[in-house]
This record gives sequence, structure tokens and C-alpha cells, in this order.
Amino acid sequence: KIRLKFLEAMEADDFSKLPSLGYAKGFVKNYSDYLGLDSAAVLAFFRRQTEDVTRASLLPKGMAEPLNKPMFILTPGRFLALLVASFGVVFFLYFGLQYRRLYQAPQLIIEQPVGESVAKEKRIDILGRTDPDATVTVNGMSVLVRSDGRFFDQLSLVSGVNRITVVATSRFGKITTVTRNVGFQQP
Repeated sequence: KIRLKFLEAMEADDFSKLPSLGYAKGFVKNYSDYLGLDSAAVLAFFRRQTEDVTRASLLPKGMAEPLNKPMFILTPGRFLALLVASFGVVFFLYFGLQYRRLYQAPQLIIEQPVGESVAKEKRIDILGRTDPDATVTVNGMSVLVRSDGRFFDQLSLVSGVNRITVVATSRFGKITTVTRNVGFQQP
């Protein structure tokens, strides 16, 4: 007793529809006996036809096929999902960095005077950089900040040690303070 779909598959030489190669040999032998053919000759012919069948075809259906497939196939739907996910990641990174930048204290770099120094003249230049949207004060007096974040001011020194305090304040009230001590001795 062989199912009709298996008989049709054998007659069409489509052995992939059969459960396995072992079953196929049994079906070929039984079918050749039923038709009154020499089963040994028919089996020999069957073996020659199926010699090029790989060992993967001996595995049960469903096991060989997934092993032969690539792990990831890029389909249009997956491509679109990856594209949307990439834009989402970039969007959140950009706005996260902008949010962080807005709500942290402004950067403040004093280029001149450097560290603890001694001035030779009564007037000293204060040069520095900060965030372009920050406000800067030098010893409590407001200083103009250029669009590139640079600022400049001049102070008159008194004899002895002069404490120079530079404060940068962001629009959200975050403060960065740098203090320099500059010595001056009048001649």
C-alpha cells in the first residue's frame, strides 16, 4: 500500500516529496513488484539516478533545509525596519547630547593669565573661551562673549596679590568658576 501522492512523485522522478531515501527504495521495490518488473534492475536504476543526492537529503525534512539557509536574509521589510531603527537611534543620540549640553555647566577656559603669575604692568588682559550662549563676569563685571565663545577684558591691578574670578553662567543657571591669582609690584 503506497499513497497516491508518493506514486505520482516516483513516476515524476521527484524523490524530494518522499519521506526519506530508505522509504523511496522500499516504494520502488514494492511498485516494481506490483508492475511485474525485475525489482533488482529497477532498484539499480533508482540508485544510479539518486547517486548524486547529498547526505543532507538523508536527513529528515526540516532539518537539512534550515541548516543550509543563511542566518540573516535582508528583505525589504527588514531593510526598512533597520533604516527606521537607525534613524531612531541617531535621533535619540542627537537630542540626548543636546539636552545634556543645555543642562550642564558651561565650559570655561582661561587662556590668559595662566595659573599663578606675576604681572609687570598695571593693566592685565583676561582672555578666555566659553559656550557662545553663556554670560561671563570678571570680578562681578559683565563681559561681552563673541559668537565663537571667546571673551576679552582688561583689569587694573593693585599692588600685591590680585584675585581674578571669572564666572560663566549658562541660560539655565549652571555656573562654572575659575580663579587666578596675579601678583603685581609697583616700581
